[in-house]
Amino acid sequence: MSDYEFNIRDARLEDLDSIYKIELESFPDPYPRGLLKAFFFLPGSILVAVSRMEIIGYAIGLLREDELGHIISIAVAEKERRRGVGKALLGGLIERLSGSGVKKIVLEVRKSNFEAKSLYQKFGFETKKEIKGYYKDGEAAEVMELTL
Repeated sequence: MSDYEFNIRDARLEDLDSIYKIELESFPDPYPRGLLKAFFFLPGSILVAVSRMEIIGYAIGLLREDELGHIISIAVAEKERRRGVGKALLGGLIERLSGSGVKKIVLEVRKSNFEAKSLYQKFGFETKKEIKGYYKDGEAAEVMELTL
């Protein structure tokens, strides 16, 4: 694992196809390609992880009113997971959002996604509430929050 290298950079519109491919393989109810494209034109930050000139993960965070950041999505290509890519993307996104004046960051995560919740907790996120039936399949979401 020590020879595994990747870089985090700002996403570009030409990265959209790679981002969408990772989105499709990562979530049972993926965002439509058009919505992912729309995020490029909203205030916030979209980061990608690149290894061997291939996009292997992405993170999307938007700026909301009242110094609030909202993490929309973080995903890593299935074959690249458990190598620190998600952790690096989350850290980079928190850094970018806080650098934009955000004082609090929120996100929604599937109640059953223990791996993601564990990662968020390591960064200081706390579960604040549950939204029943949040996902298309009826699963609840936990709303997690990080105060900076």
